[in-house]
Amino acid sequence: MQHQRPTEARRYYDQRFWNEIPAVDAHLNRKATGDPGRDWIDQTLELLGGPAERALILNCGNGCQERRLLDRGVIRSAVGIDISAELLDEARTAGDGLPVEYHEMDVNTAEFPAAFDVVINVGAAHHIAWIDHVFRRLCELLPADGWFISNDYVGPHRNQYPWEQWSAAWALNETLPEAMRKELIYPHLPTMLAVDPTEAIHSELLIDTFERYFTTEYSAGLGGALAYLLLTHNDKVIDAADEWAAEIQALLEADDRSEFPPMFAFWAGHPNKASLEDPRAAGWTTDETRREEAAADAAGEYYPRTLLQTLMIELSEREVAIDHAHAWARDLNGKIDQLDGDLRNVRGERDNMLASRSWRWTAPLRRR
Repeated sequence: MQHQRPTEARRYYDQRFWNEIPAVDAHLNRKATGDPGRDWIDQTLELLGGPAERALILNCGNGCQERRLLDRGVIRSAVGIDISAELLDEARTAGDGLPVEYHEMDVNTAEFPAAFDVVINVGAAHHIAWIDHVFRRLCELLPADGWFISNDYVGPHRNQYPWEQWSAAWALNETLPEAMRKELIYPHLPTMLAVDPTEAIHSELLIDTFERYFTTEYSAGLGGALAYLLLTHNDKVIDAADEWAAEIQALLEADDRSEFPPMFAFWAGHPNKASLEDPRAAGWTTDETRREEAAADAAGEYYPRTLLQTLMIELSEREVAIDHAHAWARDLNGKIDQLDGDLRNVRGERDNMLASRSWRWTAPLRRR
């Protein structure tokens, strides 16, 4: 089973996302629970009907989610898995003394630790390549009354937004005060594949694959098709959220009115054990294997390139070619300057020799 891994383990903790803005956080709470004062963790505790005994935290990173869940009484103990030894070391240090254990493993090929009654996915499953394999295995391991809780990005894979959505975000951005506008740069696929080939690898398949193996007991779309694009990584707005309160609220209302599918969702359900005997399962495995093998042969690309994706790649290639041409011209100009200097030196030496007493011109003698 081939799989990929990020090259920068900490990159997602060093970036700033839209939910750092209090108004956005309240907005997401309202969409997830119906109450801006209650978040997905409150809703999870209500769904569970009390603390879960042992939770499996997918791609746990630095352990912040399990610490929150423990602190708020949603779980009594947890086991976290992640591929990054660096982040797991941070999790162990921060969770010292807490009922949590950690395992370094790739979720795509993991032999999951046994005995857990809830699986928690917070922004983790959109990094899973072998999504059918993993979800089926979790269905097998969870007890029939266990829960799979998810709060994740479910938008376009690799953040390759469709033309209509990107155009709408662009137009909305132009209505904002200039000092608030986001510098919109379409995600460059080759860069994404180089920096983190797991990012949003199969985000658009998460809910459909979940529904193969789990019942859906709770589901809420969280929006984000427009506001996320304009607020995430927009440090000048995040740093002055109070100053831009009215404009942020207008963005969130425009996001609510948008007809684009939500890019984030909160959903939960029980394992559907009957699905493990589904005669289509072998075909799902075959399809997934072919998909992953084809992507490996295509340097990580899964689907035909969209128009925007193609234009962005072509533009970047032209910019690189122009940069190379400029570099060649600068190098050539440098060589010309050097030759010009050498020529001046030679001429100077010649003039010195002509002016020197050791070099005099004598007319040739004439024969009589």
